[in-house]
Amino acid sequence: MPWPRHHKKQTRARIVDAAAAALRANGISGVSVADIMDQVGLTHGGFYSHFASKERLLGAAVKQAGGETIEALSKTVRSLPLDRRIHAVIDNYLSVGHAEHPERGCPLAALGPELARVGGKVRQDFTRAVEERIDWFRNLLPGDPTARENAVGTVACLVGGLILARVVGGRQSDNVLAATRRFLHRTLEHGVADAGSRRRARKRRGDGN
Repeated sequence: MPWPRHHKKQTRARIVDAAAAALRANGISGVSVADIMDQVGLTHGGFYSHFASKERLLGAAVKQAGGETIEALSKTVRSLPLDRRIHAVIDNYLSVGHAEHPERGCPLAALGPELARVGGKVRQDFTRAVEERIDWFRNLLPGDPTARENAVGTVACLVGGLILARVVGGRQSDNVLAATRRFLHRTLEHGVADAGSRRRARKRRGDGN
């Protein structure tokens, strides 16, 4: 009996989903092709009909994990006023649930330190994921003349805060998450206020909007 239409595409998607979860939970060195294939009910030999190498699978898994994170964060803000979206994202990202479940969370925080030591396509895919994340945050800061800089700083604080919270664990983890949330909220609120002051000053000088 022939395979159903789109079977190969669906099978590939299952492999990538399993690899994306394993990559975040166990790191690059903890991802075994044999284990991934066993998890989705396939043989090790069948892997090469979908991917030319483990590196290709890891690249696809990094992309998948990054897309899942952006989609989850996007759901957080869809119904909110524009000026509250980035604050909601901060609270969602720096949450206890996110810290406790790296296998379902942001690949930048789960893999960043390890990926900084690798090269090749995996590193290129990860770099692209970082740029996409920064661009996504920049779009949450409309009208801010320093949006790019603030987006870079926000991503750095989010990822660094989550990594540190996972390292220390326990009650101290909660303290790190809370302190990082407060710092980012305060920093961004001051940035908005400063931008408003600059706009008002330009108007008084007759420099336009």
